Amino acid sequence: MYNTKTRITESRSTQLRHHSIKQTKRFNVNKTDLLFIGFCVVVAVYLLLKDPLLITVLGCASVVFLGLWHLIHAVPILEKYLGAKIRFWHIASLIITITALLNTLIAPAHAIFLSGLEQFFVNLAQQTSQAGGATNTLDANVIGLIFNLIRGVFLLLVAAAALFAYNQAQQGNDWRPIVTQVGLAFAIVIAIDVVTFIFVGNGTGTAAGG
Repeated sequence: MYNTKTRITESRSTQLRHHSIKQTKRFNVNKTDLLFIGFCVVVAVYLLLKDPLLITVLGCASVVFLGLWHLIHAVPILEKYLGAKIRFWHIASLIITITALLNTLIAPAHAIFLSGLEQFFVNLAQQTSQAGGATNTLDANVIGLIFNLIRGVFLLLVAAAALFAYNQAQQGNDWRPIVTQVGLAFAIVIAIDVVTFIFVGNGTGTAAGG
């Protein structure tokens, strides 16, 4: 009886090991990549504890770059559906339009995400201006415009990735990596809000529980 249970346990562990090896080979991940990923995780945790504001800024930048990357890949698909050439200024105009709309609809924009981090930068700019007596510091409207730009690019990221994934599925290709990237973008945004709330607070500079 005992030997039977032992064999079943060993069989399950062997199956799990083989499954993990298959998944690793599927994503072309070797031991060097795992070491590099582990190193990056350690560095990220260290920076998170040492300088959480830097992590939030890098997170916002990564969302913007990921959004632009998906927009670039969605352009040929849109050109095929629209039957027209899409220029750079078309994309720039679209980003500016969405940013302006978010900037006009102040309350809904602040209710989406990154509101705590935005308010923190606004308060930081005001405190710097009051402490140094300067008049040429960043205006609150400029900070709001920057964060609305990030929000606009994020919304375009979701739309472009959805179109890209649909096109990949129609061609019989694997669309799951695209959805994974969108999930990663959502995770980055949520992580930024969580880090902001824990280390910065609700944009007032007072951390949660402090």
